[in-house]
Amino acid sequence: LGDVYKRQSKLMRDQYMNIASKDILARLLASENITVVHKSAPTASFNVRDRVLTLPMWDNMQADTYDHLVGHEVGHALYTPEAGWHESASSKGEIYRQYLNIVEDARIEKMVQTRYPGLRRSFVSSYKRMLADGFFGGSIIEINRFSFIDRINTYFKAGPVSYTHLTLPTTPY
Repeated sequence: LGDVYKRQSKLMRDQYMNIASKDILARLLASENITVVHKSAPTASFNVRDRVLTLPMWDNMQADTYDHLVGHEVGHALYTPEAGWHESASSKGEIYRQYLNIVEDARIEKMVQTRYPGLRRSFVSSYKRMLADGFFGGSIIEINRFSFIDRINTYFKAGPVSYTHLTLPTTPY
């Protein structure tokens, strides 16, 4: 029983240290004292108004995925303006908000990877794994049947190696 307790205690200590180090990493990269919350959530998020970064606690999350999620949300902290974002997203409806979010994600990911080039490897390996695990809604065959905006989202996140088709179907006149 003593050995089991020691192993569990070490695991809990290691998890706490990992969470604490990711909190510090997020604050350093964001260049401000943002609030970092770890909880059961479907994905990571950043509240631009309240300056709260939420990181999901997924089972078996790899370190590169954690770094990728931190980097992505820090991109919002650094580059997504509060002014205008909420108003435009909420007043035009859900589809507009989804389009705006996809374009904003592509924009901030490019900017944060330019500012912190060491994050690129984490983004690439994490997105490859997420794509393989069906995070974007299915296999690449299924994704290529999705709406054009969903395919744009997958392409700009997982890259050209995702084999996402970006051509629109042609309609005869």
